[in-house]
Amino acid sequence: MGELRHADGASDGPDDHAHHEPRVGWLLLLPVIGLLLVAPPALGSFTADQSGTLPAAAESDYGPLPEGDPVPVGLLDYASRSIYDDGRSLAGRRLELTGFLSIGPDGGPMLARIVVSCCAADGRPIKVGLRGGPVIDVPGGTWVRVTGRHSTQRAKDPVNQADIAYLEVEQWQPITPPKQQYE
Repeated sequence: MGELRHADGASDGPDDHAHHEPRVGWLLLLPVIGLLLVAPPALGSFTADQSGTLPAAAESDYGPLPEGDPVPVGLLDYASRSIYDDGRSLAGRRLELTGFLSIGPDGGPMLARIVVSCCAADGRPIKVGLRGGPVIDVPGGTWVRVTGRHSTQRAKDPVNQADIAYLEVEQWQPITPPKQQYE
């Protein structure tokens, strides 16, 4: 059989060997595999210290808190009720808040949690300042449960100028980080 020759001199004959490109395409999978095997660390006090607090939700009507003494309240709910309801729905109640410790604009302790809307990449902290009560002497990032009452004190977050609500601390205790660390 004859060989078929192209205008550029190349042939399609039996002695022609296919040109093999380097097979390095599989190397593109290494970063993906690495991300699957090594989970990023949970967002925590470093994120809270470096990011502005999430503005509290501006809801107009706050229903009564559930029964209990103290009543567990999420940080975002507490901040929203404190700032937008002027604490009316919190008045006269002992409250229990859970989060990790962070440093406030005045160097004092703050309670924080990361609020995630979609994924960890959009996580933003909600911060509540802590005042009064026994001295909180554990390092930043430590998870604590704080019991206290609403405080009318407020501050501005130096990162984004959002209002920060405060809690008048009665007692606190370190806790094991919860399984669901995001709010």
